[in-house]
Amino acid sequence: MDEVLETRIREGLEANRTRTAPPPEAVPVPPIPVARYTSAEFFELERSRVWQRSWIFAAHESDLPSPGDHRTFERTGAPIVLVRGEDGAVRAFYNSCRHRGAPVVREACGTSKRLTCQYHSWSYGLDGELRAVPDERSFSGLDTDSLGLVPVRCETWQGWIFVNEDPLAETLEDYLGPLCEQMAEVNGPSLRRIGSQVHRVDANWKAVVDAFLEVYHIRTVHPDNAALLYDDSTVTVAMLPKGHSRLTVGVRPEMLGIMDPSPAAENPSVGSLLRETSTSFGVFPNIVAPLDNGAFPWMCMWPVDARTTELELQWFAPDWGDGDTPEENTLRMTLFETVMAQDTANMAAIQHSVESRGAQPFQIGWHERLIHHFHRAIDLAIGESEIPEGAAVSAALDSYVEDA
Repeated sequence: MDEVLETRIREGLEANRTRTAPPPEAVPVPPIPVARYTSAEFFELERSRVWQRSWIFAAHESDLPSPGDHRTFERTGAPIVLVRGEDGAVRAFYNSCRHRGAPVVREACGTSKRLTCQYHSWSYGLDGELRAVPDERSFSGLDTDSLGLVPVRCETWQGWIFVNEDPLAETLEDYLGPLCEQMAEVNGPSLRRIGSQVHRVDANWKAVVDAFLEVYHIRTVHPDNAALLYDDSTVTVAMLPKGHSRLTVGVRPEMLGIMDPSPAAENPSVGSLLRETSTSFGVFPNIVAPLDNGAFPWMCMWPVDARTTELELQWFAPDWGDGDTPEENTLRMTLFETVMAQDTANMAAIQHSVESRGAQPFQIGWHERLIHHFHRAIDLAIGESEIPEGAAVSAALDSYVEDA
């Protein structure tokens, strides 16, 4: 991380630790309308304007190590298949045969030399080009060159593979902006996936994201774990362009080093800030990644419907070489599950509340402003003129977005 930025973050931590009143730059944060969490119309706008036009994390390079490796991905609502080609490039296509629409890949992951539809056996190369049509003599004037799989934008940054259904979207690196530099020190290509856990939550996906954009709750919700480790009065946040964000919370001095990994499980490229704090990055629209010098999760919030979310924890760790993952990595995952159980316990009740006749807009504080920033980015992605009446968030905090 840039030395100037690290100094600014550390100064922010200290300023917030010692203050006895709101910081001088603080302003009232406009309320969040609760219709955003319940409206079926708003949910459909999100699906078409946010999920189908944003860069969405789909896989890690380690998931597709060899030519022919493939994985299906349907979290945005569209059937997509990722495949590594003979040239080493990872590509994405709609998982739909050009003959009559059946999937060319049915298993969640696997390896094959070709992608072959199991309906009529049309076969495609790893580059998506149509290679074989059984009984081709029965198709008059068949232009096989124009019948390849339909591509989906697919780009990789630091080992993380993203897809975007908008063919006119900006590049992934332009989309991520300052996150490219600030998250790079974990050296993504050197990491390996060590596991995934999925929690089905009876709440709107935005309510789940909200929970991980602040630490105001930890002394109440996590008194016997996270609150013992982190000091929620020592925190600084940044609203970054395009809805992305950064949140840094200080570790209590007496707890420094207690969670450090062993040399065998440590990431040597991680600098002092990530070792001495908990620094998480919000990757719009649906990821919160608490980076670390050991194993850490990408927390992905996937909407199922307007009232249901799958919270997926995708865990990554520094490459340890041969054999099973170090036991301490598994222990981290287990301990984190305790924290997740405490977090998700509130969410169904919150959803029940916002669906009642007595529901009122949420009044959040300056220290929770990343929530407002996240919701504002959704509105901008949808288009301000398209937001249903009474569901929009204010533009009052737009001038507080930081470049880094």
